[in-house]
Parts: sequence; C-alpha cells; structure tokens
Amino acid sequence: MKIKDKQPEQVFIRFKNPRYLRVIRDNTEVIARRMGFAEDQIFELSMAVDEAYTNAIEHSGRVGGESDLEIEYLIYENRLEVSVKDSGCGFDCTRLEIPKTLKSLHSSRGRGLGLIRILSDGFELRSTPGVGTMIKIIKYLQSRQKALMALG
Repeated sequence: MKIKDKQPEQVFIRFKNPRYLRVIRDNTEVIARRMGFAEDQIFELSMAVDEAYTNAIEHSGRVGGESDLEIEYLIYENRLEVSVKDSGCGFDCTRLEIPKTLKSLHSSRGRGLGLIRILSDGFELRSTPGVGTMIKIIKYLQSRQKALMALG
C-alpha cells in the first residue's frame, strides 16, 4: 500500500542576477533545520544545492550572465525537494556520464553533478538544448527514513 503525500509547502525564488548564492545557502539551511534534519544532512543538502546553483550560473551559457534562475523548495512531511532551474543554453544529457562514487571524481573540473548525486538521496537532471537545465535534489529526513525502513 502506497501512502499518498500531502500537498507540499512551496518556497519559490527567482533571480535574473545570479549573485545570490548566500541567500540560497541560508534559505536551504533554515528550511532544513526547521524540518528537523540532522546537521550532517543539512551540510550535505547545502553543499548539493550550492553546487547546483553554481552550475546553473556557470553553465547556463547566457551572454553577460543574464539567465533566469529559479529555486523551488517543496517541503514534504518526510523529505525536502529542491529544484534549481536555469533558462540557459541547455545540453544533451544522453552524452553525459555522471560519477556515482567518490572514487570516480578524478578531475578538479566536472565533478559537480557527481557530488550532487552522492550527497542526495534522490537526484534528477533534465536539460534541453536551447531551453535550459533543471537539477532536482531530494533529501529524506533521517529519522523518518529509518522508521520506514524498520517497518519493512
């Protein structure tokens, strides 16, 4: 039997100017703390969201850094889902290999998506050339995750 999620609470932020990494980091930490995440989970979540936001700024490909950046927090009872979207140049995801372990992260460049995947409980990447990219990060509350696993 699948338990249906209640409608999540939503926090939505949109920027035309990408100089607000600190605002995104602070929001992520405040929301995660209020939800009851453990400090190590908050650190992992903040690092993953920072990396997704930095990737959106760096790789959106718009002249002069002019790209719409959207950050959406969906707050569920048992998890936080954070989506970072840009309106940049996008790319073909099928040609991309994302590292799945820390040992796979050899280069100092191109590690961002691998880190996001490793630090997240769930990860989704969608990109369309000429339209933009969306990275979704899912993090479950540890206590709820353990309780659900114990129930089998």
